[in-house]
Amino acid sequence: MNKIVRYLLGFVLLGLLVFYAIPVKKRSFDDWYGDGDPAVARSLEAFREHPLKILEHEGLDWTYMVWGHGTETLLFLHGMGGAYDIWWQQIEALQADFRIISLTLPPVHSLQEATAGINAILEAESVDSLNILGTSMGGFIAQYYTSQYPKRVEKVVFGNTFPPNEIYARENGGLRKLVPWLPEWLVMSQFRSNISKTVSPASNYSPLVEAFLLEQYSGLMSKKQFIGRFDIVLDSFAIGRGPEHQRIPKLIIESDNDPLVPPELRTRLKEAYPEAQVQTFSGTGHFTYLNEPEAYTEVLRRFLNR
Repeated sequence: MNKIVRYLLGFVLLGLLVFYAIPVKKRSFDDWYGDGDPAVARSLEAFREHPLKILEHEGLDWTYMVWGHGTETLLFLHGMGGAYDIWWQQIEALQADFRIISLTLPPVHSLQEATAGINAILEAESVDSLNILGTSMGGFIAQYYTSQYPKRVEKVVFGNTFPPNEIYARENGGLRKLVPWLPEWLVMSQFRSNISKTVSPASNYSPLVEAFLLEQYSGLMSKKQFIGRFDIVLDSFAIGRGPEHQRIPKLIIESDNDPLVPPELRTRLKEAYPEAQVQTFSGTGHFTYLNEPEAYTEVLRRFLNR
């Protein structure tokens, strides 16, 4: 009897290992984009041919691109489900005016680690001062960077983001503890489902928003990166209040139907930076720079070039 039980337990454990080890099924942007505008797909494909740089810092590879011809530097910081190329439409539009750096965040686990890697890139590229555009998690990093290095920041844009808060930790702390124990394919599957059910409807079912994000959760972003970004969103810091912080021109970009940043946090963000300009888009969701790129870019251009 004991021998049979051992065999059964062995089969169960083997089954669990197989279940856990199922790889994430990789699907490309084109696979998800379907009947979307072929000109947009060709534009993204051409952009991805631009050469990338890799910088090793603290044992991690930081992948980034440098493009543009301006004398001022503009740093792009993506959100939790993004990468360096999620900004391609804005980068192409602004590359004549700025020297642009756009990166893909590796699996770092704190705002301090993220900032240290960013500074390593800036040092490698001989950047002393910069403008920053961050959205969602990237906007959170931009706030932290500005609080720590106000003398380096010329202008900053906080897009569809949130201030330090207890809400995300309260609502997602349990999930954060669970995620490391879940198989990667299951984690990515659940977040693909969330995109289709929550993010896409708020973006007016934009095929571009859906395809780009679904590609990220279909083999481009690892579970390690996802967990690190989760930790950054749950991190906290003290917002800088001194005159050196106040003198920095700031722009808050928000959407009135953002499904990922609740109204309370949008209000808190504006209260945290009362000196900031505010641009509110109506009915464009969390990824306005993707589904309304021309309008979004024009807002950026007016602010950055004024």
